[in-house]
Amino acid sequence: MKALPEARPGAARYVTLDGMRGLAAIAVALFHFDIYLMPHGYVAVDFFFVLSGFVLYRSYLPQFREGMGVGRFMAQRFARLYPLFLLGLMLGLAVAVQQMIVGDHQAPSTSDLATTMLFNGLMLPSPAGLPYYPLNVPSWSLFFEIVANLALIVLIFRLPRFALLAICVVSAVGMVPIILDNGSGNIGALWGEHGIAFLRTAFSFTFGVIIAMLPEGLGRRRASSGIDKAPGEIVRPSGWLGLACIAAIGVLLALPVPKEWNAAYDLAIILVFSPVLVFIGTCIEPVRFAAPAAAFVGEVSYALYAVHWSFIEPMRAAVREMGLAPIPAAGLFLAIMLTAAWMAVRWYDLPLRRKLTAMLRREARAAHALGA
Repeated sequence: MKALPEARPGAARYVTLDGMRGLAAIAVALFHFDIYLMPHGYVAVDFFFVLSGFVLYRSYLPQFREGMGVGRFMAQRFARLYPLFLLGLMLGLAVAVQQMIVGDHQAPSTSDLATTMLFNGLMLPSPAGLPYYPLNVPSWSLFFEIVANLALIVLIFRLPRFALLAICVVSAVGMVPIILDNGSGNIGALWGEHGIAFLRTAFSFTFGVIIAMLPEGLGRRRASSGIDKAPGEIVRPSGWLGLACIAAIGVLLALPVPKEWNAAYDLAIILVFSPVLVFIGTCIEPVRFAAPAAAFVGEVSYALYAVHWSFIEPMRAAVREMGLAPIPAAGLFLAIMLTAAWMAVRWYDLPLRRKLTAMLRREARAAHALGA
């Protein structure tokens, strides 16, 4: 999962995309908590990459054309991604230290923990374990998000559409046999799986960029006048189709299929359904009564993705102690996680990001003054 800026220009917030992103993050958390409740939650990552390619291209292309360099762009992306990444890492560290104190057989050694903190603290994969990020396994996608962001500013902004289509085709051709051989799309988070992780990232992120290159007014209309709409501003219609898109991502990730169909089903989500849903989500908003909930889950989605891992084992132990059935247990887990994610956004992420953003702006102004 990745943190995304608001998609612009010419449009207000994409609320349907917010809702889909939030539901996809919930699917990932539920998959890790109880795989049977969300058996395909792992392919939400591919949906996130499509969404990231779309939003980042729309958000940063104007700044790139105005001369934004690699350093400034990557600094802005780190300022957006790192605070919650660090929070998730520190929560994982707290769990690991607790395991070491009580003598848990799953506890890492002191040397492995030190190595992991050194590498993961720099957002780099750790050589001290099979997962790239042993203390917070879902963070693997954030590393590949950083790689995709670097590719965007260095290469993708400069490529014509046919070259981007070629990247998608080559990535898909490479990805399909690996996922079919694996038996599912749940692959990419461990050492030795970096090839498929790069292919998944390249396909979905680049497809998102291609969607972003489509005309801004496609499937939408421009306001001619109005108190709350500027002339020429893109106005997306709202309706039940927007809500259906939000529900669709949840249904797709929750739908159980026979084991022998898992790989083909995951590929259908990766190659077809995720890009199609992102495209439709750029064209229509949900019905008005659903918009606040969609905006909320979208706002806390990255925090939920970043911090849920460390809560899983304590929550499993708690619900076992209470004797809760799977559905009530999942409901309690989600209620606690959404609350924790909201608190992390409100009292940690937003204040820290404001400080980092202000610091980057001061440095940019100082550099501009020196250059002048």
